[in-house]
Amino acid sequence: MGEKADWRLLNDVEYLRDKCLNPTDGEEIAKHAPELKTCIFCFEKVQDSCHQRWFVPEDVSCCICEECYHDFKTMFHLKKLDGWDIGWD
Repeated sequence: MGEKADWRLLNDVEYLRDKCLNPTDGEEIAKHAPELKTCIFCFEKVQDSCHQRWFVPEDVSCCICEECYHDFKTMFHLKKLDGWDIGWD
């Protein structure tokens, strides 16, 4: 997917181009970055669950759900990190 007419691209997300993202889960986001409530693309809600997969940029400025990550990783040239480099501070 990830086409120009996709409604998920209506939000200002150009700053995500060429970003490095760490994989994580909803439980980690709820614990360390509770201000991140929804996916920056589709607004899916973050749940306090280790079964919900997410991606966060190195600056932890937003979160991206697993589906949107897969849909837009090529379009935005997103680079997946190993998840050990998240600076939750």
